[in-house]
Amino acid sequence: MSQSMAEKTFQQGEARGERRGEKRGIEIGEKRGELRAKRQATLTLLQLRFDNVPDTLIRKINAMRSMARLDALYEKAALATTLEDIDWENL
Repeated sequence: MSQSMAEKTFQQGEARGERRGEKRGIEIGEKRGELRAKRQATLTLLQLRFDNVPDTLIRKINAMRSMARLDALYEKAALATTLEDIDWENL
């Protein structure tokens, strides 16, 4: 039995929507992975430089969702002499 034009159009639209959704899902997954990696790199840097990183700071870093904020923190962590040198409230 042959498909009607409407059914064929519907199936094509559905397939395009699935491809777009899949692409968007991949983009979201990549962004989450980048954020997770930056958080881990920042925590590793802080632990290497300052030994004991308080749990409150670890939780704060793990809650960060902004790559710009994480980048700024990473730079500050690399340059700071002590943990207190980092302006935690304005990150």
